[in-house]
Formats: sequence, structure tokens, C-alpha cells
Amino acid sequence: MRDKNRLKLIALCGIFSAAELVIMYLSSVFQVLDLVIAMMTVLFTIVLLCEYGKKPAFAVYLAVSILSMLIVPHKFAPLCYVFFIGLYPIIKPFFDRPKKIVGYILKLVYFNALYIALYAITAHFALLDDIFGVGTLMFYVTLALANFAFLLCDYVIGLLTVLYVAKLRKKYGFERIFRK
Repeated sequence: MRDKNRLKLIALCGIFSAAELVIMYLSSVFQVLDLVIAMMTVLFTIVLLCEYGKKPAFAVYLAVSILSMLIVPHKFAPLCYVFFIGLYPIIKPFFDRPKKIVGYILKLVYFNALYIALYAITAHFALLDDIFGVGTLMFYVTLALANFAFLLCDYVIGLLTVLYVAKLRKKYGFERIFRK
């Protein structure tokens, strides 16, 4: 029986990886909404985290990260997925454990480090036009707006997790589907 559950989990991870990869590919089709579309992959990660834990969610993150960088033509959304979108729901509980202020400081340090690294990579490889040079006023304005958007995303990810666990799991019978 244990092998059957393991095979079920592997198949589910494959299905979720394929679904996230299709969503990532859509970000190239609709480039205006590339980050919004890429954020939709968080829904699959939340389900995996709630039902099976961090290991399967991390396996899906790795698979989608590698495949999206190879397959998706427009690379900005996959880079955002690799640096932030795909990994953050997995490590979010680590940031939520300390006291609220300390948790938010850790979240902002994490995000700003990854944001600057992502900015440096995209500017270096000319994946994005370097419109705002580091040190200019507009760079700091975009960094402040990105921090606001990050905190909003953090809040929404928390709400989606609570919504899934409290309402959707029982209402739509997900607990039967994902029974271990």
C-alpha cells in the first residue's frame, strides 16, 4: 500500500509540474501579465504543501525551474519563478515562525537580496533594458514598489493557504483525492 501512495504522489507531482509549466509558458504569450500569470503557480504549491509537505513541493519547484528556463521563450517570468515565486511559498512558514516584526524584517531582507540579484542578472544579460541604473531615484522607487507588491503577495499567499485548508479542502473533497 505504501508503494501505491508513493506512486500517486509522484504522478501528482508530475501533473502539477506540467500544469505549472503550461502556466509559465502562458507568461510568454501574454507578456504584459507575465508576473501575474507566473504567480498563479502558487496555487499548486499551496496544495502540495498542505497535503504532502515541503519535499514534494520543492521537487516540483526544481522541475519547473529547470524546464521553464529551457522551454519558455521569454525568460523574465521563469527567472522570477526561480528566484522568488516558486520558492517563497515553501519557505514562507520559516519566516512566519518568529515574532511578527522579526518575521517581516527577515522577509524583506530575503526579498531585497533576491530582487537585487535578479536585477543584476537581468541587467547583465540584457534580458531587460536597464532603464533605471542602480543608484538613481527611479531604481529606489521601483524597489519600494516591489517591496509593497511583495508584502501584498505574502498576505495573499497566507490568505490562499487559509482558504484552502479551511474551506476548499472539505467543500470540494480534496481530502479524499489527496488521501495518504
